[in-house]
Amino acid sequence: MSLLLLLSVAPAYADDRSFEISATDIHARIDSAGDMFVTERDTYRFDGAFNGILVDLNAAGSDGIEQFEAYEVSGEDKTPLEVEQTADGDALHYKVFSESVDTTKEFELTYTVKNVVQVYADTAELYWKFFDETNANPLGSVSIEIELPAGISKDEITAFGHGPLDGNIQTTDDGTVLFRVESLPAGRMFETRVLFPPQYVPGSGKVSEEPQRDNIVEEERNWKANDEAESSNDYTVPYAVLLLIANLGAGFWIYKRYRRPPKSEWKGDYYRELPSDASPAVVSFLLDSGIESRDLMATMLDLVRRKHVVMQKLGSPKTGKGKRDYSFKRTGKSADDLLPHEAMLLEWFIGEIGDGDKVALSEIRLSASLRTEFPQKWAAWQDKIKEAALERKLLKKNSGIYRYVLLAFFIQFFGFWFAAPSDWSWLLFCAIPLPFFKPRRYQRTREGQTEYEKWKAFDRFLRAYSRIENRDAMAVHLWDHYFVYAIPLGAAKKMIKDTKVVIRSVTDRDYSAPILYQTWAVTEFDELNKQFKDAVTESHKSDSGSSSDSGGWFSSGGGGGGGGGGRGAF
Repeated sequence: MSLLLLLSVAPAYADDRSFEISATDIHARIDSAGDMFVTERDTYRFDGAFNGILVDLNAAGSDGIEQFEAYEVSGEDKTPLEVEQTADGDALHYKVFSESVDTTKEFELTYTVKNVVQVYADTAELYWKFFDETNANPLGSVSIEIELPAGISKDEITAFGHGPLDGNIQTTDDGTVLFRVESLPAGRMFETRVLFPPQYVPGSGKVSEEPQRDNIVEEERNWKANDEAESSNDYTVPYAVLLLIANLGAGFWIYKRYRRPPKSEWKGDYYRELPSDASPAVVSFLLDSGIESRDLMATMLDLVRRKHVVMQKLGSPKTGKGKRDYSFKRTGKSADDLLPHEAMLLEWFIGEIGDGDKVALSEIRLSASLRTEFPQKWAAWQDKIKEAALERKLLKKNSGIYRYVLLAFFIQFFGFWFAAPSDWSWLLFCAIPLPFFKPRRYQRTREGQTEYEKWKAFDRFLRAYSRIENRDAMAVHLWDHYFVYAIPLGAAKKMIKDTKVVIRSVTDRDYSAPILYQTWAVTEFDELNKQFKDAVTESHKSDSGSSSDSGGWFSSGGGGGGGGGGRGAF
């Protein structure tokens, strides 16, 4: 059955372009009149040529949506974009024009929802869908921050979310409510329901003298109980077993055909020279199909080795971040030999985070912790590395079958979720194995597999260096060169221990002076590695202030609130 699903959806993807919305951050401020002022930032990754993005909003449950504006965000700059609006009753459709080709962009949307808070005798209620079943495209992480009128404490708030059951709700000490899901599948609702004292919205135009708070809370409890009860059905187990076997069989076939590496043209135990002139970051992506924080460090140290950058240890952290601090300073050497991802890294770290001439590692960590545009820059830098690997024909995109597997998963998952009787809806979990068998988005070519084997053999050479008989003493300039590749290979510490040579770098005054010795490498390498890792980690932390559980929960019920809509591209 799964094979038929995969084959049946193939024609839908004749268009080779695609996009994904990796992150959506919404800030919604409620004023004393019950109006909601929304600022939304969406991060799009475009693969192919697009003319812009699509924004669908629904004004149902309010007095209308006004003042819609859209911007393209780049650092601190925001460029207004042309918007074309159409309407179908309460459903509003916006075309936002921004030509994009194989790039990552961040868009900001702002609009006002009039008279959105319902006031009852004993509570005020914000009941609003930010996305509903009309949303045709999956979203990555979605966070919705609702800022209630000033003066509300978190103890006066009860919040509920409707959508993915793994959603999380938190409130800050000042009464701001944060809803978050790690991903929002296509066609899935994300609805917020917040109860708070009615005196904070005296200007609301929606007023009822009936008390409703207890009824609302009871309704939410019933939806939560239904979720728990439906998960206990077991008479459909035989059908689930058959579907699961079918999915596993299809999965193993796909895995065998599309994930088996091609045959390498080289085999051997050790490779004693650098297999190619690929950059350390490209080598890392070739080996693991991933890019990590250590690849930032390897790239910067490679730029030090190539005398584009001078690295110095500072006496104390420049911004109070970390136990030690290091600076990276341009040498003024021509950038003609730099690859696009290397040039971008210098401009990002030194040109944007630093002062244009130098930057401290603590300044990089501070930028990451503030979560300004660090995640977007990190994603864009990763894209540059992937492009470099594709240009070298080390890997190829597997987007076709990759998308078919995911679509088969969505058809089964959401088919059971929305179309099946409630007693059968839990069979959607049988579709869960399919994404685990999907091919990687990038697959090694034969040339890439050959180079992969050489790099693995080079890794074994570095790790076995101290045991190889009749080995020559490794020259210092080779040590420097090998060392930057040992970092993505994960062999750096072993290499430091076994080779027992001086690490050479440069200083401001003397480009030949050996300033980093083995003792420094052993004691400082872990710290340097840790700080780069912490920078990337901190940039993805959710910064919601002092927070605690709000007393609410997520359920699959709801749907009675206003709003709705989705996002897309054209």
